[in-house]
Amino acid sequence: MNKTISNSYIAGEPEAIRSGYTNTLRQHPLRHVMTITVLLWITYAATNFRSPLSPIIVSDNNASALVRQLIFGGAGASAIGLLFLTRNIGAVIALNLPLCALAGFVALSTLWSPEPALSAKRAILYVFCFTALVTIVHSSQQPVRKMLQTIVYATAVIAGISLLMYFSLPKIYSVNPARPGLSGVAVHPNTLAPFLSIGLMLSLGMSAQNSREWFMLRASQAALAFGLLLTFSVTTWLATALGLSIYTFLSASTYRRGIIQLLIVGTLLLGTVIGWKNVQATAFETTGRDASLSGRDALWSIVFNEGKQHPVFGKGYGAFWTEGKGRELVQTWNPRQSHNAHLDVWLDLGILGLIGVGLCFHGALFTHWGRVRGESGSPRRRAMAALYAATFSYMLSYAFAQSFFLRFDSFPFLVLTWSTLLITNRDHNGINQEFPQIS
Repeated sequence: MNKTISNSYIAGEPEAIRSGYTNTLRQHPLRHVMTITVLLWITYAATNFRSPLSPIIVSDNNASALVRQLIFGGAGASAIGLLFLTRNIGAVIALNLPLCALAGFVALSTLWSPEPALSAKRAILYVFCFTALVTIVHSSQQPVRKMLQTIVYATAVIAGISLLMYFSLPKIYSVNPARPGLSGVAVHPNTLAPFLSIGLMLSLGMSAQNSREWFMLRASQAALAFGLLLTFSVTTWLATALGLSIYTFLSASTYRRGIIQLLIVGTLLLGTVIGWKNVQATAFETTGRDASLSGRDALWSIVFNEGKQHPVFGKGYGAFWTEGKGRELVQTWNPRQSHNAHLDVWLDLGILGLIGVGLCFHGALFTHWGRVRGESGSPRRRAMAALYAATFSYMLSYAFAQSFFLRFDSFPFLVLTWSTLLITNRDHNGINQEFPQIS
C-alpha cells in the first residue's frame, strides 16, 4: 500500500497527493513578485545601484543605507503580504522552525542591546529578508532549479557588464584606485568576486535541456571564470578552489571519492612533514599577501576583547558596528566588520548565537546530505553537490577573512540561507519531489 502511494506520488498523478502544506502559495499569481524582489536585492548588493558611467570613488560614506532599507523592507513586506493572503504564515514557520527560531533570537537581542533602536531596525530587516527567502522557496514549483537559474544568470550578467566596462571604458569606471583588480559594476574587487565565484560554482549544478541552454550556460561560466580571475581576490580564489574540490568529491562515484580521499590524506601528511608554518609562509609569499592579512589580525584582537565583555548573549544584533566605529578601533582605515564571520556572530549574539548558527547551517547541511544527495551522475546529485560546494566552501574558508553570517546585504549569506532552506525543505515541493528517485 505504502509503495503504491509512493510511486503515484513520484509520478505526480493524483492531485490530492501532490498538494502540500503550502499548495495555495504555489498557485497564487503574485508569487512571481518574489523573484523580481530577489533580483533587485542581488542587483543592489552587487552595485549599490551605481551607474556604470560613474567613476569609482574611494569613500568612507555609507550613502546607500536608505536604499537598502527600501529594498529589504519591500521584499519582506511583499513576502508577508503573500503569506497572509494565502494563509501560510503558520505553515512556513512550522516547516522552517530552526531558522525561524534563529531569526527570533536575532530580534530578541534588541532587549539587551546598548543601541536598541539600531538593533531593532536591523533585526526587522533581517526578519524581512529571511521571510522573503522562505516565501520564494515555498512559492516555487521547482525551487532548486529556480534558485540556480536566478543566481547563475544574474551573476553572469554582472560578470558580462563588468568585463564590458573593463575593456571598453577608462579604468576609473571599473577599477578601484585603492585596490587593483576588476571591480566592474561594484566598487571593490572583494565585493564583486563572491558573486562571480558563487555563480560559477552553482552553474555546475545546472543541467541544460537543449542546445540553446547549453550555450547560455557555457557562456555564463566563461564570463564568470574570466571575471573572477581579473578580480585578483585571493580570498575568493581560495574559496572557489575549495568549492570546486568539494563539488568534484561529492559528485564523483564511490570509487573516485576513495581516490580523492587518499589524495587528501597524502596532502595532509605532506603538509605535516614540511611544516604548516612553512606552507603558510610560502602561500603568503606566492600570493603577495602579508601574514597579518592586511591588518586583520590586529582588528580581530580588538574585536575579540570587545566580545569578551558579553560572551554569552553578545552586545545585541548590529549594535556594535555603528558608523565610524572601524576608524575608532584601528585609526588607519574604516572597516564595517571584523573580517571574520564567526567573530562577528560572537560579538553580536555571543556563544548562544554561534551555537545557533552552527546548528542551523553547518549542522543542518551536514545531516541532510544523506537524504538529498541522489544517485551519482544524476541531475539531482549535481545540483546538490553545487549547493554544498558553494555553502561549505564559504563557511570553511571565506568566513575566516570576511564577515557575512547574519548579514543579508552580503551575497554569500543570501546564498547560504537560500541553499539551506532548499536542502532542509520538507514541503511538498521539496527535493524528493523536484528530483524524484527512480526505483
